[in-house]
Amino acid sequence: MILRSVAVSRQTRYTLGRNLRLFASVASVRAKHDLRKVFDNQKYWREINNEVFKRQDSKSKGIIGRITQSATPLETGLFQNPYLKSSQGLRKYSMKTLEDAQLLVEQMRSDRSENGHLAYIQRLDRLSDLLCRVIDLCEFVRASHPDPQFIQAAQLCHEEMFEFMNVLNTDATLYEILKSVLRNRAITAQLSKEEIKVGNILLEDFEKSGIDMAPEVGEQFISLSQQISLIGQDFINNTDFAKSEHVRISCQDLDKSGMNKLLLNQLSRDAHGLKYKVPTHGYVAFSILRSCPNEKIRMKIWTAMHSCPDQQITRLKQLAKLRGYLAYIMGKKSYSEYQLEGKMAKSPAYVRGFVQSLVDATKPLAVQELKLLANLKCTHLNLKLPESDADILNMVRPWDREFYSTLNALQQQRKSLENEQISSYFSVGTVIQGLSNLFQSIYGIKLEPVVATPGETWSPEVRRINVVNEKDGIIGVVYCDLFERAGKTTNPAHFTVCCSRQIYPEEKDLSTIQVGHLNSTNEKFQLPVISLVCSFAQNSATEQDVCLLQLSDVDTLFHEMGHAMHSMLGRTSLQNISGTRCATDFVELPSILMEHFARDPRVLSKIGQHYITNKPVPPELLKLNQTESTYLQHTETFSQAKMAMLDQEVHSSVMLTDTPVDIVKIYHDLETKLGVLADDQSNWCGRFGHLFGYGATYYSYLFDRAIASKIWKHLFAQDPFSRNSGEKFINSVLKWGGSRDPWECIADALDKKDLTKGDEMAMRYIGNTEDI
Repeated sequence: MILRSVAVSRQTRYTLGRNLRLFASVASVRAKHDLRKVFDNQKYWREINNEVFKRQDSKSKGIIGRITQSATPLETGLFQNPYLKSSQGLRKYSMKTLEDAQLLVEQMRSDRSENGHLAYIQRLDRLSDLLCRVIDLCEFVRASHPDPQFIQAAQLCHEEMFEFMNVLNTDATLYEILKSVLRNRAITAQLSKEEIKVGNILLEDFEKSGIDMAPEVGEQFISLSQQISLIGQDFINNTDFAKSEHVRISCQDLDKSGMNKLLLNQLSRDAHGLKYKVPTHGYVAFSILRSCPNEKIRMKIWTAMHSCPDQQITRLKQLAKLRGYLAYIMGKKSYSEYQLEGKMAKSPAYVRGFVQSLVDATKPLAVQELKLLANLKCTHLNLKLPESDADILNMVRPWDREFYSTLNALQQQRKSLENEQISSYFSVGTVIQGLSNLFQSIYGIKLEPVVATPGETWSPEVRRINVVNEKDGIIGVVYCDLFERAGKTTNPAHFTVCCSRQIYPEEKDLSTIQVGHLNSTNEKFQLPVISLVCSFAQNSATEQDVCLLQLSDVDTLFHEMGHAMHSMLGRTSLQNISGTRCATDFVELPSILMEHFARDPRVLSKIGQHYITNKPVPPELLKLNQTESTYLQHTETFSQAKMAMLDQEVHSSVMLTDTPVDIVKIYHDLETKLGVLADDQSNWCGRFGHLFGYGATYYSYLFDRAIASKIWKHLFAQDPFSRNSGEKFINSVLKWGGSRDPWECIADALDKKDLTKGDEMAMRYIGNTEDI
């Protein structure tokens, strides 16, 4: 009887806890809080938190006191997951998930009935969802949670989940059942298009893991994959190190160069006192690049700053060779061909066509930008002005950029408004409110602030935002962790903690997810949960610690919120194709499109309000700052195109040869061929960490920028607040997640049916753009 009483007590506490969480959420939604003040006014934020907590405390005392005589308020777990009240709870949640996953796997193996086959892909998707909810959660915790114990627990759980997933990826029984399901026309005729799409995606994942290869080849695949992972991580860990910590420059030469004496006094000398030891990183090195008139000195310092140790080049060669051999045993001509299978770009030839089109379109614009620097250099050195594009490119080198940019006339223009800061008109609160207004105009959704329940967030500074659709009600949750705090080092990022999907027919326990309900279709679904993490500095000089943003920060918020909206507005039944779970060279499109809104004067004029006076941002101040922010933008785009081309060269068929490969020569030849701030001095390719992380797909960001540019022009350039255009973008792109061929999405959005083929012509069409 004692055990039974304890069990009843636990069940009572769980039921009451869940009801209180639901009550708190409903009460919070009904309480209309000021979105701008939630982010800009710390006093207001504390007051509304205290008010809601008092109501919750009073309610919990009234209910619980009658049953347990306890006055302790109930506390939910992180993201309203009841397990996640502590690091030990995270471990329990992970172990419980593994148990559930193993039971599901056993069911899938044993149920060979027709109904079992009909449910098989959906069960595979559910298995993936179980594991991804833990893995995605752990990735977020490792990157952003302030509690070291939580981080340690997340690391352990992450490793355990990946180990289990690797076992599943080599499970021949699961693979064979999936193949038989997809080959059975009587079964597939009864499946939805989404189920067949997910089935084919998962089949490709199985096969990319080498599951259908001969045993000896499979062993090679696993061994090569492990070596690539180890060497790649070693490569990444050493990308920040220059070839040497200092470069030695003659004291006589540097003293005569006209450099600022205060800056020179910060330099140490060698043992003989004849040479300065200039560091190859940090403030002093960049200051010399910006202020030293002597080109030879600048070239020597710049080259040293961008060079890496020879061992790093050896690591890069090993990485490229191993990847080439892995592609070879998989029957591919290059690692690029292997990696591009299933991507929008499809083949290395198509990628090269896209990048070449971009180079052709951008190079003349970059040359015109560099012409200003060339003229400044001619004036400075009393040289003849350049007569051709080739003269400009030969004259302006990478080590000239910083020095002659400081002489740019824009710097002089800035003085006329030096007392007027653009950031005074763009607080975090005004930008978030502006985003809500924009989304309401184009998508019919708004952002509503909610006071989270105790334990729901990882810091008191985190704001919960409900995303509310005018037809369907709450469609998702965004947790905004935007302000800097001690120990927080995360770069701006978004994390998909939970993706949107329908509730599975066999799903019974919904306690670890937040459940949504679409008013228009009466469907229940897993609410997508997103975390946006930035480290914006709050201004202690302002009366209420308002956090003020530069236009680049506004770009960042718009970009990350674009990812969030992709998750919110994706409407798929299965999680494997939900929201941002789409082709890797398509996933950045919605977020980059948001950058166009963030740079449009009409949008910024509506958002920008002075944090004290509420006066609108002056048009001339906005125009000046926007001009500064686009300085050398085409030159930067061209540099990104060079990196994308280098990525393709390093992962090309040349790595399959037995002869030695000189990667530095490949880099120098490419730089010389493409031009525009060409580097023929350093071995910077060894510091290009994305060669490992992206591995033949670095073109993706530029690709999505080019697509976003065309969609902006077609849909929003005339009216950035158009509801018709917003709905067109939802229906052609956002709602599909990864369930539709991305080329069909683009063709629909641009009203160009011939793009659906996604062939070389389509790639070149996308690359033929000037404004990205």
